Formats: sequence, C-alpha cells, structure tokens
Amino acid sequence: MGKETFEGKKTHCTIGIIGHRGHGKTTLTDAIKKTLTTREERNISLTSSIEYGAILVVSAIDGIMSQTAEQIMIAHHMGMQHIVVFMNKCDMVDDMEMLELVEMGIRDQLYQCGFVGSDIPFIYGSALKALEDPDGEWGDKIMELMDAVDKYIPDSQPEMDQASSIHTKFTAEVYMLDINEGGRDTGYFDGDRLQFYFKTTDVKIQLPIEIDMAMPGETLDITIELIQPIKITEEEPFIIRDDECTVGLGRVATIIE
Repeated sequence: MGKETFEGKKTHCTIGIIGHRGHGKTTLTDAIKKTLTTREERNISLTSSIEYGAILVVSAIDGIMSQTAEQIMIAHHMGMQHIVVFMNKCDMVDDMEMLELVEMGIRDQLYQCGFVGSDIPFIYGSALKALEDPDGEWGDKIMELMDAVDKYIPDSQPEMDQASSIHTKFTAEVYMLDINEGGRDTGYFDGDRLQFYFKTTDVKIQLPIEIDMAMPGETLDITIELIQPIKITEEEPFIIRDDECTVGLGRVATIIE
C-alpha cells in the first residue's frame, strides 16, 4: 500500500489507551507517536485517562481477558461513550475466521457493558510491526486507527469549573467488585483508606452504622471523607482502587460539607 495521509480535523483530542496487561498498550502508544512523527502528521495526546474516549487494545492471539472486561466496565461506568478497538498482533494470526471470532467476542463484551457494539470501529493491526516500519503496510493501519479516532471520538471538552464544588465530605452509593470481577476477597471496615479516581485522591470511608464490615459483591451507601479536597459534583462517577487493583464503582450522592 502507498503512504497514506492523515488529515486530522480536531483541534484537541485526549485519548486513553486501555486493555489487558501485555496486549500492547505501550507498544501501540510508541507506534502511534512514531508513525505520526515519521509521516509529519499532527501530535496527539495519549494517556491512561478514560475521560473522553479510548483506544481499547486487545491481542488477536488472546482475545478478551480479565483486565479487558474490567477496563470496558470501568469506561462505561465513568460515562465514556466512545471506544475504538485496535486488535493487535494480527501479524501473528493467519486465519481470518479466528480474527473475526475474536472481534465478535469483544463486541459482545462491549454490548454487555452498555456500549453499542455494532457501531464501534475495529482496526486489525500490529503495533510492533508499525513501530519497526512506520512507512509500511502496518503503519498504514496506524493511520487507519487515527482516522477512526478522528471520526468516532468527539473533541475533548473543557472542565466547567462553575459546576464543581470543593467540599471534603460526601455520601455515595458504591458497588464493591467481587473476586470474579477483579475485586478483592476481603471485607472493608470503617476508616479504611482507599484511592478514589475522579482525578485521583485518597479518602477515608465510613460505613452505615448498622454494618460492621462490607463484603465484595455488595452495593451500599457510605460516607466518604476526602484526605485532600478536590473539585467534585453530585452524580459524578468514580472508581475505587486499593493499591493497583480496582475494587469498586461509585457515584457521588450528596455533598455534606
């Protein structure tokens, strides 16, 4: 294939790269940057944030894995509506039917998590091959990916400061993931310190007075005290992490103070 030109129409776009460990997130990030630089295209901001839109990286060899499903679930909970899928390592799969089966599995998982799976763009490529030869046919796939991002994911929107409040205590309804969903297998107690992802902050939780311990798999209303004040809004979604593990999903109910 000849060298393609990517004519991006966005003034600004921040894209998250998400997916299972080892499926090629870092390699794809490097391949995108090198390909766009080599072909003298515009720069693009790539991050682990999933605030506006994301490229979901899935290995064509492995298909859906535990962290793939977790990342899709989190993306939907955080209000994301636009995902583009990059099926990586396609250079290592000769059977097109195999690739189509992997795609069907991914679309089904996206649908189960609330996305309109039939509308989501899929790009078959190889991040490593594109990184090695950004001017070659696999580099063309990176350009195809960027074109899909440009058309499918909307421009990043600026934060509306006037809609935010800096308070240190609020109530929330949370669901704590069970071990099969990637959560932990031990309970939660008053005073536990966890990391809540709005923009990321540490908090201290207070359970309802009638509950001594919350277990994975439960949905409950809790009171949360921020260790450091940040801007939050009522109805704002967040995820809960314990060290490097996502353990729960929540939404701000009422800001107390």
